[in-house]
Amino acid sequence: MYLLGGQGSQYIGMASSLYEQNSEFRSTMDRLNAVCLDHYGWSVTAGMYDPSRGIADAFDDLPKSNAAIFMVEYSLAAALAAEGLRPDILVGSSLGEFGALAIAGHVAPEDGLRFVIDMAQLLDRRLPRGGMLAVLGDPRLHEELPILHQHTEMASVNHDGHFVLSGEPQGLERARVALKERGLMAVPLPVSKAFHSSALDTVREEVTALASSFSFDLADGTAPTAPVVVSATTAGILTRWTPEDCWNTLRRPISFTRSLAAVPGASEARYVDLTPSSTLSTIMKTSHRGYRTYPIITPFGSELAHLKSLLADLLP
Repeated sequence: MYLLGGQGSQYIGMASSLYEQNSEFRSTMDRLNAVCLDHYGWSVTAGMYDPSRGIADAFDDLPKSNAAIFMVEYSLAAALAAEGLRPDILVGSSLGEFGALAIAGHVAPEDGLRFVIDMAQLLDRRLPRGGMLAVLGDPRLHEELPILHQHTEMASVNHDGHFVLSGEPQGLERARVALKERGLMAVPLPVSKAFHSSALDTVREEVTALASSFSFDLADGTAPTAPVVVSATTAGILTRWTPEDCWNTLRRPISFTRSLAAVPGASEARYVDLTPSSTLSTIMKTSHRGYRTYPIITPFGSELAHLKSLLADLLP
């Protein structure tokens, strides 16, 4: 089973060792990067693997970071497929749902990539700057502390010790300071919009109109060999994909940990995290202790070792 996350997981140089040393990963990245060059006139890989930039540098340009996350997750799936490993189930969280649909064959990867870029450009044009804040603390704090529920909205509850807030920059900073005063860690994510909150409501019609211009055909995945796609928006198995479903993926709170309940044989499954930073497997270490997870991409650059260990464990 593959896990695919979204915005907030990206960083400069992510998966650089795979790009340098795994031919399938690199060729897939380069093929998708050509779409960016041809349609938008810019390169994702040139910026992401610029030797003059490092992990501490900001990577919150929404169109480019959307593209980068989609490209890295899809390319990692292609690299695993070249080794003979394919998923039976894909769990997509937020932006990761679009990558999951592409890996499952419901949309051509080039079309999926153009969609997540076009969507990011729309949001960049129409929405004010916002952000998201990851909090190590009890999610009930959002209701208990007026400064939190007055200035932010709950974007995701990952477990009883971790949640994510969305809001305007000033409101998030007030929340961060209030949490710090209580000895709690709150970390701003590299995200430039208040996803999964009411801040998006003004662009609902434009998002659904854009989604109507792309074809995400779940009918193409009805063959017995097609992997199941589980949505962290609905916490269920996707059986359709409409413009309204696309909107809900951006607007509704993320329900990643609840979505795992929809996975057949969840406790016996092997969870391979395609997300940059291995964000989802990190969450599962607390939310689903004892489940077998495989992080691959990390800021520590151990992708090749992780890939080797994964293949040794899962392939005969």
